[in-house]
Amino acid sequence: MDLGEDTDLLKQLVKVWQARRPMNVERSTRYDGEKALKDFGISLPPQMRGIKAALGWHAKGVHAVTDRSRLEGFVSASGADDPFGVEQLMWDNRFLTEFPAASVSSAVHGCAFLTVTHGDTLSDEPDVLIMPRDAEDSAALWDTRRRRLRAFLSVVDTDDDGAATAMIVYTPFKVHTIQKVGARWTVRTLSHNLRRVPVAPLVHKYELRRPLGHSRITRPSMYFADAGLRSIVRSEVNSEFYASPETYLFGPGVEQFVGSDRWSAIMGRIKALDVEDKDEQPALHRFTGASPQPHTEQLRMWQALFADDQDLEVRFADASNPSSADAIFAAKETLITTTRDANTLWGFGAVSAMQMGVMLRDGLTELPDELRTLRAQFTDPAIVSPSARADSYSKLSTADPSFATTRVGRQYAGLSLEQITQLEAEQKRNGASDRIAQLVEAARGVRQDAPASQPASQPASQ
Repeated sequence: MDLGEDTDLLKQLVKVWQARRPMNVERSTRYDGEKALKDFGISLPPQMRGIKAALGWHAKGVHAVTDRSRLEGFVSASGADDPFGVEQLMWDNRFLTEFPAASVSSAVHGCAFLTVTHGDTLSDEPDVLIMPRDAEDSAALWDTRRRRLRAFLSVVDTDDDGAATAMIVYTPFKVHTIQKVGARWTVRTLSHNLRRVPVAPLVHKYELRRPLGHSRITRPSMYFADAGLRSIVRSEVNSEFYASPETYLFGPGVEQFVGSDRWSAIMGRIKALDVEDKDEQPALHRFTGASPQPHTEQLRMWQALFADDQDLEVRFADASNPSSADAIFAAKETLITTTRDANTLWGFGAVSAMQMGVMLRDGLTELPDELRTLRAQFTDPAIVSPSARADSYSKLSTADPSFATTRVGRQYAGLSLEQITQLEAEQKRNGASDRIAQLVEAARGVRQDAPASQPASQPASQ
């Protein structure tokens, strides 16, 4: 297919997508808890190698960060309630619903994307369409000097063999929609005035050598989860023996108890051992199974290693000893810092998407200075007790009375942006009611004073 000057970009993007897709699919499978058991072929009997064991550790590690990240909206240096009309953009694109899902995808794969284009209003799409894109079906080229994307590919559809049949290529000046019809490819090209790729990356753990981030599903965590799953399955095998005490029959002529299947003999409740002494009488002995405790201890070891890699709380691996509130907060400090760093990067991507959306909506070619001050507002990931937060808010308000009535102060007290907006609206209504009541009282006072002043004016008229 021919995209003109963008043909080489398409080839590079397809190459990146094909190279990165296997690992992205692997991480998606692990996040879904559908990763198959990696058996060494040593300790599991053939009857149990098809066991459908599952482990949800990777989802736990991902949601430890994403569940603490909650986008509330956008603010600007002007302090306006709805800066640049982004509330309508958010509503039209269900932004507060889909952004958390994009954050989860970013944590799973290291990066997710928000594409910003004009929608098809005749098909009931919004004028500005903001779509989240998963890294599993995307590819991007990074421009190091400009610190933004050089090109982006979104694979919209694939065939049964996984080959792309519909794609969209985003460049700084054009958007190419590519569709395979039969054996031919059709291309539809639209121009835009942003002069940049209309795609905002949502990066998790940015690094100079990895500008599109790192996944929370790290390679060490993959090994720990695989080892933990093997420990669980081995404990299943052990429990079969532990729940059924073994009985051994010693003596001559007992070989008929043992069949040709080795594992059937081992897992049978009665085991027979033939002896050479034909005069010895058969003897029956009972042996209890080995304790599953070693498997439990090993599983705790893998849990502890996984928790350390993912910055999870210690009680993820050992919940036997409850900690104090301060100890729990200290244990979460690293995770809180990780979430704040993630919010900074995700917030930058969300702001970039909104800025491009405003520019497309208003037909702008340059980013206005005021629009550069737009910032994403997240809930504080440091979740503390309401009493401790209220006590701290009270002390700060006493030291600085103006702090109590500001938005910053109310957010510090634990109120969400929506609650603060509702509170301010109620205060305005109550203030208007108070002013009306004052005017009514003033008018009533004037009427009461009027009869008293009337007699004094009558002699003057005569």
